[in-house]
Amino acid sequence: MNRKLLDPFAPEYPEAIEACLDDEYAVKCAFSHHGSLLATARSDGRCYIWDMDTLNVMRKLEHSDAALTGISWSRSGRYILTFDEAGLCILWDLKTGEQRARAEFDSAIVSARVHPRNSLQFIVCPAREAPCLVTVDGGVDRIRIVPEGVDLGTKAAAGTCCCFGKKGRHVFVGTSKGSVFAVHVESRSVVCSVKLSPSAVNTIARNPRGTDIVTNSTDRILRVCDVVLPDPAGGPIDVEPSIRVVNKITDSVNRVSWLQAVFSSSGDYIVAAVDHKAEHNMYVWDKATSSLVKMLTGPNELLEDCAVHPLRPIYASISTFGIIYLWTRLPQQNWNAFAPGFRELEENIDYVEPEDEFDRKVTNSDGVLVDCAELRAGRESRNSGGEEEGDVVIDVTEDDPLFSDSDSDSEDEGFVLPVVVEFDPDVLPMAVPSTEESVPKDDDGRAMDIDQGYVVEEP
Repeated sequence: MNRKLLDPFAPEYPEAIEACLDDEYAVKCAFSHHGSLLATARSDGRCYIWDMDTLNVMRKLEHSDAALTGISWSRSGRYILTFDEAGLCILWDLKTGEQRARAEFDSAIVSARVHPRNSLQFIVCPAREAPCLVTVDGGVDRIRIVPEGVDLGTKAAAGTCCCFGKKGRHVFVGTSKGSVFAVHVESRSVVCSVKLSPSAVNTIARNPRGTDIVTNSTDRILRVCDVVLPDPAGGPIDVEPSIRVVNKITDSVNRVSWLQAVFSSSGDYIVAAVDHKAEHNMYVWDKATSSLVKMLTGPNELLEDCAVHPLRPIYASISTFGIIYLWTRLPQQNWNAFAPGFRELEENIDYVEPEDEFDRKVTNSDGVLVDCAELRAGRESRNSGGEEEGDVVIDVTEDDPLFSDSDSDSEDEGFVLPVVVEFDPDVLPMAVPSTEESVPKDDDGRAMDIDQGYVVEEP
């Protein structure tokens, strides 16, 4: 699909369910950075990677026997992080299909994210331990977000959710006491913090097009926070670090609880999934005005998780039965933009064929015999104004700004998931002998063909 030919004023949110993917044990889902792949975490300890073009499973990762609690993609799409309720985190290299790193903890993992610039570093939030920053071949560093007197190996020092900033220089950690901490990644020290509410912070997500974040708390309020942090690489340096709540979003009528809250692809909307046992609904809120823009209503099934496509108006949601619903907006086809003079018909019309339409030569009113092909060519040249259409040169070398990121310094930005062919001996045909000694021959020494296991003599 050519994104440049789409309507730039079309809404960024979908309208209805277009496709369903049957994944019996899926509980979590996440799109890759470019949106070409969709990963699902399953309750049986496996991770499936789906291709968004063919809607087929391209890779199956065997994590462990414990149920997965989440997944996280690297920026390049080459690495993916899986973590479970037994405290095991595995960083997979999809290019080789092998495990790149493993980290084990004493409690379940409630949240984990891969660094947006360093694919070999990730943050982990165990349920009964302090948040840890894991670096491949570099060890595990605990992050202290509590006073010095609190033991880091207890639940009092644990975090409930986490996410990196846009550049990866800071990480945001939410706690069960309603606070959000901004931690500097290099120094592992707390830069600033804010008390949002007395209730726990369940989820936290950053804006892909800005520096603000959105939090989801147990008090059923979504809070959009403006983050101001010093940025040595081109940003403000002499500023006071702060996290300030600029907007609050809540359903004052139904007072529903929220399961997940994330930003849209442009960062102008907040997508919130409803936590209800008999509803599969998602609300789309305007970030600036806190007004409800769209309510997506699905089947009467419990909603487990949702994800937003990074480029297109596509949402993915998982029901309690393991069905993945893909919500999208079908683009309106405007054929007049491609063929000037093309007329769209609202209903079929009867076409009356002229008597001389397919004649090669006809006689005009002057009695002169003329060629119909020349008449049609002259008529078309007059309609086009005498302009000749030249060859169209298609540029396939330059990066499309819609799919590339000028700020990215990753070496694997152009990574494409290789196809792995699974060997199944039950469906392969019988092998034909390759050596001369094994080829069957008749009495005269002539070779005979083998067709589906039967020896057939050559004529």
